[in-house]
Amino acid sequence: MAKARILVEGMTQGVGYRALIKQAARSLKLKGLIRNLPDETVEIFCEGPKQNIEEFLKRIHIKGKPEDILSINVTETKCFWEGEKGYQPPWKPYKGFEIDYGIEKPTPFQESTLEDHEYGKLYFSDMRGEMKGFRTELKEFKENTSKDFQTLQGETKGFRSELKGFREDTNTNFEQMAEKYGDISQELKRFRETIEKFLNQFLKERAKK
Repeated sequence: MAKARILVEGMTQGVGYRALIKQAARSLKLKGLIRNLPDETVEIFCEGPKQNIEEFLKRIHIKGKPEDILSINVTETKCFWEGEKGYQPPWKPYKGFEIDYGIEKPTPFQESTLEDHEYGKLYFSDMRGEMKGFRTELKEFKENTSKDFQTLQGETKGFRSELKGFREDTNTNFEQMAEKYGDISQELKRFRETIEKFLNQFLKERAKK
């Protein structure tokens, strides 16, 4: 088991960061406290297996967008292990992992209301991120759909050109076939006339005999 005091700097106050820290600590079976300091730093005290605290440090170092005032963005995390310079013991007793709202003895109703408010800020921040992601995906969908439509138009245009060419070739082939058929008909007519003349002459010669 280990104990650590952690200081977090960045855009971490007023954006639901404490609620997120509480969830991360509970998921790693850590106990401790978290509070906002007057200098806009967040202070965390936690205890538990050292490897869990090390994993906790990774999870709470959240990088957002500095230009977005409603986005959680951690710029620096300092960890002081028990026995090191900078370490301080917990500032108040705790049972699980708790958010210290600066109220000496909050009633259960006050504590529940404050925590709901904290989670509401976190949810709002996440929802904004999801909506922004949705708008980006929608924009990409529109762009891709426009490209696909343009491609389809190009393919359709190509198909129409090919169809036009096919019709022209077919018409040409029919005309050529008609010409050839006409030539063949003339040849057959001349051949038939020649045969008829030959037969007539042959019959005349037989009649003389």
